Amino acid sequence: MTMLDAQQLATFEDQGFLFFPSLFSPEETAVLRAGAARAMARSGPEVVCEPESDAVRLVYGAHRFEEAFVRLGRHPRLIRAAEQLLAADGVYIHQSRLNPKVAFDGGAWDWHQDFATWHDRDGLVEPRALMVAVFIEDVTAANAPLLIVPASHKNGLVHDANDNREAGGYTLFTIPPPILAELAKDEGIEAQIGPAGSVLICHSNIVHGSSNNITPWPRTIFYLNIAASDNSPTRFGRAEHHCTRDWSPIAPLGDDCLLQPLAVG
Repeated sequence: MTMLDAQQLATFEDQGFLFFPSLFSPEETAVLRAGAARAMARSGPEVVCEPESDAVRLVYGAHRFEEAFVRLGRHPRLIRAAEQLLAADGVYIHQSRLNPKVAFDGGAWDWHQDFATWHDRDGLVEPRALMVAVFIEDVTAANAPLLIVPASHKNGLVHDANDNREAGGYTLFTIPPPILAELAKDEGIEAQIGPAGSVLICHSNIVHGSSNNITPWPRTIFYLNIAASDNSPTRFGRAEHHCTRDWSPIAPLGDDCLLQPLAVG
């Protein structure tokens, strides 16, 4: 993928998401999988475990400390697409999240919009931001795929969502069932499945969630939350691994950056 065409841009505007199967090769995805294992072995406030076990639920900010994800966060296939979709001269990473959803123990995510958190906690004024999901492993109909409500971004921010008050070490504004049912009435709900290396790009107001993983197969996804550089945070009550202090435009690396030797130790 070099540049998005007019049809892709129109689809994103209408549906609120684009899916790119196998955007990254098996060799590139293997680099990301090894990086995910290193990030999950880390300890610190950026690592959040499942509420009833020591299984890792989230690792925040891996694009800042794990070389494989540092490079992914500057990959031209993602950054150039984000610039186009946001009609921006430059973009930055507001936050990143590694979500392993481990075998047998990966917990559910209630229905929500990402922009709700960024707007309320971090003061992002506009939803000129994206949720970029990179599949580190195969995502199937069985292992708790991400579910989205197509075109739900057109309804704007759901103001009747419920603030979970940082329960479990992360912020979520959950959408009540009656509102979700109304949003899904016409467009339905679509599971985002595909092989490792696939990429899903969503508008920050798209409504999404996922069930718990009761299968033997993990469903690791790395999320880059990318915003236009002229749409920066204005409140800084959260740690930097939740809300960046740097919104200078990203300078992309070369297209082969994931295949170059990594400095890991």
